[in-house]
Amino acid sequence: MATTFRASKKPRILIIGAGLMGLWPAVFLARKGAHVTVLEAARAPQGASWAAAGMLAPASEAGETDEAAGPMQAFGAYSLSLWHDWAKSFAAAGQDINWRPFGAILSAFDDAGLERLERTQRMAETLGLGPQRLNLAAAHRLEPALSAQVRGTLHIPGEASVDPRRVLAALQVMLAEAGGRVVVNHKVVAITQAQGGVRVRCANGTVFTTDRVLVAAGFLTGAIEGAGALAAYLQPVKGQMLALDVPQNPVRAVMRDAHAYIVPRGDGRIIIGATSEPGISDIATDETTIANLKANAVTVVPALMQARITDCWAGVRPKSVDGLPIIGHLWDDGRVLVHCGHHRNGVLLAPASAEIMADLILEKDPAPFAAAFSPARFSIC
Repeated sequence: MATTFRASKKPRILIIGAGLMGLWPAVFLARKGAHVTVLEAARAPQGASWAAAGMLAPASEAGETDEAAGPMQAFGAYSLSLWHDWAKSFAAAGQDINWRPFGAILSAFDDAGLERLERTQRMAETLGLGPQRLNLAAAHRLEPALSAQVRGTLHIPGEASVDPRRVLAALQVMLAEAGGRVVVNHKVVAITQAQGGVRVRCANGTVFTTDRVLVAAGFLTGAIEGAGALAAYLQPVKGQMLALDVPQNPVRAVMRDAHAYIVPRGDGRIIIGATSEPGISDIATDETTIANLKANAVTVVPALMQARITDCWAGVRPKSVDGLPIIGHLWDDGRVLVHCGHHRNGVLLAPASAEIMADLILEKDPAPFAAAFSPARFSIC
């Protein structure tokens, strides 16, 4: 276990990366009185958080992967509960994050899909999300635009969605109000020891000296000197997505099957995703892939056939080798910490993960399940 050190009552904390994994802890820490600076490599946050669809789906995502086993179950459920509180906080602050607590409808078109529904239903029951298997008539009462060709549906009323880009903007406002700042166009290349603290060097030659550093640079975390030990434990997973212009939105809940998810916004758009391309880190989109994604969505909601594609993009999810987030001390002295590897669940896990991160930096006892996510499991600190 890392040995922490006692910084000043108002420590200087530098955070690398202005995605959700950087900004959310920044808000926690600034509100506790820390002097917080967030460095962003680009001129605006455009990493995995910016690219995400924004589903808050601990059970639905568990149907896609086995990564929800063990501590991830409690982590996802706890973070979803925090989202409800944060949604109220954002609204009270006048920040519209497109909070949509309207649940999810999962559809099956074949035997494999029906097995997936059963698996997801068990997970949703474990998490207390109130899943219900629906016949077609009941499903159409909730979502009339659902395809009549489905063989089975599962309603998970406890899930929700947000617009991550709006959340990023809201967190930046909250950080500024708490006295923190975001400095853009500062790509960090090295973290080294300094007398009584840490020195952070940027590609443009700027050098910062601080008490503690939190590295939240997504899949590029391991490319930074001083955090290079993580490179062997992180991999990029590219995801391509698109947006449809749908002035009269035909769906209310998140809709999904084994091949696509459909996330309605409150602004006349629907987000459709996403591919999963392990080991690929470019953010180019492919016309055929985008067309296939739309076709998959049309299978679930035929009314989307005539909807116009207004945008397409790709993001790169940071995935750890064991599928669990990496949250905790990277250096033995406690001065450098890491916050990455959340893969498909970054938006969902952000508030709970940030809470753990802030507790570690402020030398408080984190939640019991936090130990499962420590970098110490890789024997690198």
